[in-house]
Amino acid sequence: MSNPVNSTLDHLFRHEYGKLVSLFTNRYSPHLIDKIEDAVQEALYKAAKIWSYQPMPDNPSAWIYRVANNQLIDFLRKDKKNADWDDQASIELNKDAESLELPEESSLVDDQLRMIFACCHPAMKPSEQLMLSLKLLCGLSIKEIARALLKKEEAAKKAITRAKKKFKEEVGELVVPKGEAIESRLAEVLQVIYLLFNEGYKATEGENLIKQDLCEEAIRLGFLLTNEKSCDKGELQALISMMLFKAARFPARIDKAGNLLTLEHQDRSLYDEEYIKWGWKFLKESSLHEGSSVYQLEAAISAYYTTAKNYEVTNWKVILGLYDSLVKLKPAPVVQMSRVVVLSKVAGPAIALEVMEATESEIKGNQSFNALKADLYADLEKWPQARLYLQKAIAESLNIAERRFLEKKLQSWIGK
Repeated sequence: MSNPVNSTLDHLFRHEYGKLVSLFTNRYSPHLIDKIEDAVQEALYKAAKIWSYQPMPDNPSAWIYRVANNQLIDFLRKDKKNADWDDQASIELNKDAESLELPEESSLVDDQLRMIFACCHPAMKPSEQLMLSLKLLCGLSIKEIARALLKKEEAAKKAITRAKKKFKEEVGELVVPKGEAIESRLAEVLQVIYLLFNEGYKATEGENLIKQDLCEEAIRLGFLLTNEKSCDKGELQALISMMLFKAARFPARIDKAGNLLTLEHQDRSLYDEEYIKWGWKFLKESSLHEGSSVYQLEAAISAYYTTAKNYEVTNWKVILGLYDSLVKLKPAPVVQMSRVVVLSKVAGPAIALEVMEATESEIKGNQSFNALKADLYADLEKWPQARLYLQKAIAESLNIAERRFLEKKLQSWIGK
């Protein structure tokens, strides 16, 4: 069972971190981003510590806000001569910190919109934009970011340090760009939201397979972007649709004991009908725009998985056709492996394994690859090979729920 203190901190971290970092960066200065992060993290730590033995206040967000703000005020007052801060910070410094109230929700939304686009400033490389957004706006750890971007942890840490340096030197005032400028940054913003959702959908590590709060944060950011008319276009609508269809399955993905349930064994009566309804709405709206995007294809695939009456009537042939189109637009390893899974349903595990081995140089070397290969060998009843690859997958799994699922499967294969 997870520690309730850690659960409280995790919940607060995901829901409040990006809001407060955005608020303080807008209020004070991008130059103070390191101190802002420190202040917000310290406030969250204090909240988790204090609330482990006494009730939470009626407005926990306001409590965390005041604690973090006071931390920043203390820093500015102690380090006037050496701190790298501008005139706006000086103005804020002269205000009565205790009288400051948490801004209205509409103001927080504006702060976060500005922060999203600031993180995707053209002075930074696309990879730096993604890392910075995931770190500052979403509060992901270095390990989570490294996994999301398929990088080594130390390399991700150095890249984030470089990106923060550019952020402090290049961004200046935080604004939502207009006209063509917003078009050039929107793709990176959508990618940030996409990666955030994926990390929540299958967590890198910890006791839980799903970090639902991360997925909810990604969906919230997607809806937040619809407030900006120049962003509310086909790709954003399709991305929101995909996230809603996948999130609809959350209640059925884990059983009461915390064990992973694959699509085949999920109770579809538990799927969230409201999410499905909104998923269809956004998918239909995205289809009104010309052309098909990666997000539209992924949303359509998710729709077929989620709305099939049962596993047996899943339209694998149509899904395979969608994956064929998706691979052309996005030949990433995870997409290729997902296509192999569907191909095994349509053409059989032998053909799927042949395709997988033909592209092994492109997609090999991770936990998902070894787990998939184990399943294909098992379908062919080649048990020694199946057990070998499953053991490799178990050794590479950092997530407790996922490792427990794989270990249980291995036990069922012993003696075959």
